[in-house]
Amino acid sequence: MSHLIDHADLIRTRLLTAPVAGELATSLDLTRTEVLVDRQKSILADVQKAVGKAGGSAIVILWQGFQVADKNASTPRIAARYTITVWSKPVMTGSDIPADLVMESILQRLWQWVPAGSHAYGEVTLLNGGLVPDPKYLIYDCELTIPVSL
Repeated sequence: MSHLIDHADLIRTRLLTAPVAGELATSLDLTRTEVLVDRQKSILADVQKAVGKAGGSAIVILWQGFQVADKNASTPRIAARYTITVWSKPVMTGSDIPADLVMESILQRLWQWVPAGSHAYGEVTLLNGGLVPDPKYLIYDCELTIPVSL
């Protein structure tokens, strides 16, 4: 796979890993939420199935493109851009997890995260997010960039 999809999988792993000592605690445990990586195919059926399960939410990670992070670097340095979307039932039952708490936990889990393990490579930058209009689902999204050396 490419570095760009590998980083989407890395985000997925980060979300499905509970915080360890010294990391920011999350509002809820994301390890029981379905996290899907959109590999540029139709995943609506997968999302519908995941939302229908216990918890009532699904997280989708999609690579959106990149921008040049350092045009003077000796090797290509880019900032890969991803969108993370939380899909949820519009009407919650007692056991369903509210979509806004899922998004809050995602933001807490990714805050100041350094995927490469060293600040020399930089940390994830959280960008804009909000509510996505949809007639059937309650959807929240956020954008982030990850520094990547190719």
